[in-house]
Amino acid sequence: HELAPSPVVPCSAAMARVPSSVAACRGGRRCCHAGVAGIMMAALVVVGYEATQGFVAGARSAAATAPAPALRARRVQRRFSSVKCKEAVEMLEGGLYAYLDVRTEEEWQDSGVADVPELAMVTSHVPGPRGMAFDTQAWLEKVQRIFPDKQSKIVVGCKAGSRSKAAASVLEEAGYTELIELDDGFMGWKMSGLPVKYP
Repeated sequence: HELAPSPVVPCSAAMARVPSSVAACRGGRRCCHAGVAGIMMAALVVVGYEATQGFVAGARSAAATAPAPALRARRVQRRFSSVKCKEAVEMLEGGLYAYLDVRTEEEWQDSGVADVPELAMVTSHVPGPRGMAFDTQAWLEKVQRIFPDKQSKIVVGCKAGSRSKAAASVLEEAGYTELIELDDGFMGWKMSGLPVKYP
């Protein structure tokens, strides 16, 4: 996932970090741009790549001379499921699952939150010098105070389904077993006309 801050590393250093995934572009400049960095890291998380180390400077020329196995990345098999909000609403409204909203406080204030019986709000990704950053350990500690039981039934949601996948991965790695991720996020929730309240 995105770690704060994601370092820019020379290609030789990146190759030594196998089996981590590496984000690269032709000359290294676009990868280091704040907005692109966040998008690239979120995209890697969405498709299942974990333990990203940073960005490769001068990637194209270095990769052309690097042995192919060095560019491989570890793909993590996830156990949590991703569902659309229309599938999750019955579990949430019936109180079977708690909803963990990982968006920012500004998003909660501006757009509202899901109006469900059990709601927890713990921001995962925050703006940093190179885009959105996720301090997984600090975030996990906050969540564990709310959900000390690793068998707590939790639906994890964000705005559109990227941050929630990263957050659910962290919870899964920490031993939580009853996780569902809201694939279409709060945008899908509102577009479906499901109940919303403002904190």
